[in-house]
Amino acid sequence: MTDDNDIIKQTTKLLVVGNTLQRKFSYCSREVKMELFRSHCYSIYCNSLWSRYKVATMNRLKVCHNDILKRLLGLPRWCSSSLAFAMNGVNNLDVIRRHSVFSLRSRVELSTNSIITSVRQSSAYVCGPIQQRWLGLLFVQNVG
Repeated sequence: MTDDNDIIKQTTKLLVVGNTLQRKFSYCSREVKMELFRSHCYSIYCNSLWSRYKVATMNRLKVCHNDILKRLLGLPRWCSSSLAFAMNGVNNLDVIRRHSVFSLRSRVELSTNSIITSVRQSSAYVCGPIQQRWLGLLFVQNVG
């Protein structure tokens, strides 16, 4: 089983949210639109647990996330998403995922709960796909 189905569900949810935001709030100020974007598009549930998915599926979610911001701002589809995120002070999907992973990983590492402690000490946790994905998202690895 992979996480593709969950990512597809989140993409569908974001599309609905994006259409609603664009339709109902097109007349609002940029500040209001950015606050709406933060409150509705930062919540991507369970994204910190995704470890097995196709790159194409994740890319579709990123494109959806980028398109929502551009549509909300009335920008053309071909303009730079990175610039739109930077100029408006909102996080892109990669940053949202890193924050989510850091938060969950910190809670797991600092937990004193006996069940979480035993899971944390198991080889399945230490060498498992979730831990590998977390490390890949949180730390830049120097190649070469």
